[in-house]
Amino acid sequence: MAWRVAKSLIRLREQINEMAPDRSKASDGTIGDAAHASRSSDHNPWVKDGNIGVVTAMDITNDIVHGCDAQALVDALVASRDPRIKYIIWNRKKINSRFQPWVWRNYTGVNPHTKHFHLSVQPDKASYDSTVPWQL
Repeated sequence: MAWRVAKSLIRLREQINEMAPDRSKASDGTIGDAAHASRSSDHNPWVKDGNIGVVTAMDITNDIVHGCDAQALVDALVASRDPRIKYIIWNRKKINSRFQPWVWRNYTGVNPHTKHFHLSVQPDKASYDSTVPWQL
């Protein structure tokens, strides 16, 4: 199946790369692996834009040494209350914009998300393909 990454997430990655051009990308990710494909995950291209699947999740590597402080980025994203945000997972915690909105909860998934943060965007085209700059 043909797929692409949501434009809003590409914009986020571009902004982070501008802020931290030498950052590690070791834990960056968009399209899910076989483990993701076997479960419900926004890393799967389940959102459709015509005949193209859209991945609505991105992982960004935490690399404080090279200017990519995941905690600071997550704090800024949460503070922004950007309507494109569906949820964020970081450091064993998850925050959702609609379910118990903007309240951190424990996250007990297999991956504790301590090497990267995960951002999922809303599945509507106006959100996932918005290229408005993120407030970082």
